[in-house]
Amino acid sequence: MRKGKTYIVVAVLLVAIVGMMGLAIGCGSSSSDGGSSASASPTGGGMTGSAADRAQTILGHAPTGLAKTIVDKGQILVANDPNYAPQSYIDPDTNELVGFDVDTALGMAEILGLEPVWKHPDWNTIPAGLQAGLYDVSIGSMTITPDRQKTLDFTDPYYYTSGQMFVKKGGAQIAGPDDLAGKTVGVGDGTTYYEYLKANTTAVVKGYKTDLDAVPDILNGNIEFWMTAGPTGQQAILQGKPIEFSGKPLYYEDLAMSMKKGEADLLALLNYTVQTMHENGALTEMSKKWYNGIDLTVKQ
Repeated sequence: MRKGKTYIVVAVLLVAIVGMMGLAIGCGSSSSDGGSSASASPTGGGMTGSAADRAQTILGHAPTGLAKTIVDKGQILVANDPNYAPQSYIDPDTNELVGFDVDTALGMAEILGLEPVWKHPDWNTIPAGLQAGLYDVSIGSMTITPDRQKTLDFTDPYYYTSGQMFVKKGGAQIAGPDDLAGKTVGVGDGTTYYEYLKANTTAVVKGYKTDLDAVPDILNGNIEFWMTAGPTGQQAILQGKPIEFSGKPLYYEDLAMSMKKGEADLLALLNYTVQTMHENGALTEMSKKWYNGIDLTVKQ
């Protein structure tokens, strides 16, 4: 989690956008496998040649370990949540997986010359699944935390976002975590939001398989608050859900690709793609596309 003036500005802009549009977006879903069909890939970073050639160029040597296995197959298994708009969700018109995380994964795969194969496990099973080799990388807005770093490696952050409280429209506005004492808060299981609430409040925390599963309960009154990423709640508002921001963000966090610990070559390849997409503006372009013109990929 990171705090600073930039995040406050972003939070204000998010609220302003919601107002102008008439209050007109951690994660998981049931296990399923998918092919590589998804939204258009952003940029290949100018690299050409086979996946093996590209890996050799990036690393300065032939890939080893899990990186070699991936390059030899020409495919990379990507864990992703298909119910976490606007980061990743199934477009109802095209039935394709789309979103900011999806475009980020497609950009990574294009740069490395790989085909992404989507995996959709429950969010709280992803760390163990990465360690067991069920998927090669998680590109699903995972926050870098000291606890997760004990068993996983993380790339450089590809974007930054807030932990934000939401209420049904007209509900209570909070000034800070103390205002949640005794209140029922819905949150995704295994997320940093769940951990934050347990560590910093005396709220009654109700867990859901994925963040958006809490929305029906906040609308029908089964929970009083919903905590999720600011952009996720904003997207729900833009889609017509009668909810609103409650107070300022409670914290900010760095979001990155995650993978099994100890695979240095794969980490180097993934970091190269993140750095390339930061440098060539692809991540900024994708953020503005999915977050209503706001660039969440930089902090000052």
